[in-house]
Amino acid sequence: MWVNACAHYIGHRIEVEKNMRALIIAALTITSATATAQTAGDPTLLPGPRADFAALDRNRDGHVSKVEALANQEVQKRFAAFDLDKDGLLSEEEYALAMEDNQKRVLHDSVITARVKAALLAEKGIPSLSISVETYEGRVQLTGFVGAPDIVSRAGRVTASVNGVRTVHNNIGVK
Repeated sequence: MWVNACAHYIGHRIEVEKNMRALIIAALTITSATATAQTAGDPTLLPGPRADFAALDRNRDGHVSKVEALANQEVQKRFAAFDLDKDGLLSEEEYALAMEDNQKRVLHDSVITARVKAALLAEKGIPSLSISVETYEGRVQLTGFVGAPDIVSRAGRVTASVNGVRTVHNNIGVK
């Protein structure tokens, strides 16, 4: 009887784990679809200056200077690449291109994160719910705690095999 109870418990636990994996994959899919849908609205089509551009344009001259761009790390990082006329200022159009590029990067990183989470979830023996995944420009950082060192290395290898991952920073600890 005890053996039957244990077998029933293990079977139930496996079924719960399968359902949890399916639920997480569905949530990741919905999250990716939501991120894609949100990028469909183009704030550059609204009349007047973009609110985010106006907030950076502190002196209200219609341009964002390198100094004004310091207030937004992503604009600062993309400043030289999107200063198309090389005048040291971003026009509203140049700013819009930089922000569009940033939105594409965020969406691409979100897709990579979802792929990594799905790959970890599909891998047996990896407690994927104990591992946090963050992606920035294709660089993936894994954090969390697992029960054995071999799980840490397996999680890193699985992550590195995902399409779009440039580098893996495996900061998973063993408890």
